[in-house]
Amino acid sequence: MNDLPLKNDIAARFLPLIVGLMVYLGTLCLVFTLFITQTTRSWEMQFTSHLTVEIPTSPTLASGPLQAQVLTLLKQTPGIRQASAVPPKDLEKLLASLLETKTPIDATMLPILIDISLEEKKNLDTPALTKKLQSISPHIQLIDDREWQHQVSGLIDMIVLLASLLTVLILGTTLVTTTFATRTSLLIHRQIIEVLHLIGATNTYIGQQFQKHALRQGLIASTIGSGVACFTFGSVVFLLKKAGFSAAFDTVFFSEALCIFALAPFITSVAMMIAARLTVMRALAS
Repeated sequence: MNDLPLKNDIAARFLPLIVGLMVYLGTLCLVFTLFITQTTRSWEMQFTSHLTVEIPTSPTLASGPLQAQVLTLLKQTPGIRQASAVPPKDLEKLLASLLETKTPIDATMLPILIDISLEEKKNLDTPALTKKLQSISPHIQLIDDREWQHQVSGLIDMIVLLASLLTVLILGTTLVTTTFATRTSLLIHRQIIEVLHLIGATNTYIGQQFQKHALRQGLIASTIGSGVACFTFGSVVFLLKKAGFSAAFDTVFFSEALCIFALAPFITSVAMMIAARLTVMRALAS
């Protein structure tokens, strides 16, 4: 039972609303960061091609012998682990997904693509390889896929960093709000606190009153905020799966996301309890 009527002051009215909103935004932001990290890791593991060779096709150009010469050259080049031509069926499927219509691969005259995987510990002389390919045919092009891979990875890392900083900022805002709300309660109940001091109440006892109240408020507000965030997350996943993006979510990601929604109320409420206690003890000691 609390000797201080903390439930009736102004701070007790607006603090749960702010905490609930902050937890809602923070958990969604953290789950978004986790999703970006998982997607990036999966993309990097599946993307094994480092270079691409384009061999043009035309009625006057025999692409079959060129493909054989290019593959022979690539397999003899130091630093190349594997080189294989992209099957025409895969190109046809890619073209059909882009044009939303099935088009025969022979009617499009798409170039022959050869994916090249490099060995990790060996450096490849890309300009020298380009000259050798140009000697076979001046129309052959060597495309370095590592450039845009690094650019995409850098952009994703920046997004993850910004989302992580935003999550920390949201948690910090919650603690700062708790601190100001506790100071407001101290001012409102200043006379009652003085009476408690006169009858023998210690600063630790008064601090316990505030920390229990902050813990209770934090648990209720953060549980509601995390629950609404979990419902929002489920709705977004349902809509994405309905739109055909079910491959973007796996079991590991779901389990980690549920852990975030479950642990967020406990972490937030404990942090609020500590912030309230430190604020009260510092104020009463001065």
